[in-house]
Amino acid sequence: MNKSKQIKVDLISKFKKGFFTLFIISIVMFSFADSYSQLENKNIEIDTRDFFYFDPLVFYSKEQEKARLDIYLEIPLENLQFKKNYSTKNYDASISYNIKITNSFNEIVSNETISDYVTTTKAEQKNLESSSKYIVKEFYLNPGNYNVDISISDINTKKEKVKKSSVEITDFVKKDISASNIMLVSNIKEENGKKVITPLIEGNIGNLKTIYLFFEVYNSGASEVVNDFTYTITDSKNQVMEKDNLVYTLNPGINKYFEKISTSNLIFGDYKVEIKNNNSGEILSIKEFENKLSGIPTNAKDLNILIDQMIYIASSEEIDKIKKASSTELKEKYFVEFWRSKDPSPYTSKNELMTEYYKRISTANERYSHYIDGWKTDMGMVFIIYGEPNNIERHPFNEGVKPYEIWEFYNENKQFIFVDETGFGDYKLTTPIWDTDKNRIRY
Repeated sequence: MNKSKQIKVDLISKFKKGFFTLFIISIVMFSFADSYSQLENKNIEIDTRDFFYFDPLVFYSKEQEKARLDIYLEIPLENLQFKKNYSTKNYDASISYNIKITNSFNEIVSNETISDYVTTTKAEQKNLESSSKYIVKEFYLNPGNYNVDISISDINTKKEKVKKSSVEITDFVKKDISASNIMLVSNIKEENGKKVITPLIEGNIGNLKTIYLFFEVYNSGASEVVNDFTYTITDSKNQVMEKDNLVYTLNPGINKYFEKISTSNLIFGDYKVEIKNNNSGEILSIKEFENKLSGIPTNAKDLNILIDQMIYIASSEEIDKIKKASSTELKEKYFVEFWRSKDPSPYTSKNELMTEYYKRISTANERYSHYIDGWKTDMGMVFIIYGEPNNIERHPFNEGVKPYEIWEFYNENKQFIFVDETGFGDYKLTTPIWDTDKNRIRY
């Protein structure tokens, strides 16, 4: 079942029944891949996707005997303009990106401009909002502080965005025990006996139930050592959200580790994870990340409104559980848990079903609002559940007959008739939609 069909099934169902030698980085062109919650105001910051994301990560390279800077780029395809290629019958987008690295003396150590393109089929064009172009570039640098400037241009629209970051290159050789930067990983799987990982470049854990921390620990000695470490995740108020002790036997050279983290306590906000060497007391690596809602209209910032609007997909018991939570934090947790349970792509930070659902809420408000919000109207309800009608017959001025519309949905073999009884544009269903308990599914 494809994604669009799965979304439709989930929306309707309530009415039917109540990198390395050992590790390969999985970077898929079309993989279905949200600041801190102001609890006192009960507002949730909504994610609006950037033009591109990048994550600079520093590792040690045994082959080069120096540090390797890996720059990971992600460009959401919905941000690019595609043009039809009449020769191949595909749709193409062209990009140009520049990566400039300067040292602490503002001297350019690397300045690289590259042209690239993305080709999609007609079918793939329908899933651009959940697809990305991924790029990885490697640079070998001496120890020191550097600035990284990245600009990406859409050739078809001339749209260009620039991002900057500072990077510290550690002298791994001079330290007995050291560590790479931390890579956030959304999914790990096995292929041909090797680990295949999906980096979480945008740094938003979103709807993910679990994430992984990938990092390397370097032992520059000649023999193995047993070392104690701790990873700690704190929120923006420095409250500890997750913490665990790690005991590793470190072989000489490079040691690679994955640590699986549950996100059940990491609801909305900014977070930081630190890895500490307990033997020396040194913080070896720090990584900042966040959790924002992804794909919800920017005007829907009140959590209580978002919960009310779940009426067409959640049961009354599920909504009551969220509403009656003893604290705002717990309410947020239950809200996230509900949508995670519906996520058709649980290994990405984006929940396509939630995105589609609240997109329909927004469209219903734009089209059908009058003295009440559009999502509460009969037309809004039908649109949210079934989507765009295949055919609409409008009869606004028939003599002796009140204005009415007929909506037809061919795939569901359903027809809905709306009548404007008052003459003020308040079209109501002539036959209500009922659930299995014979309760009206709307306010």
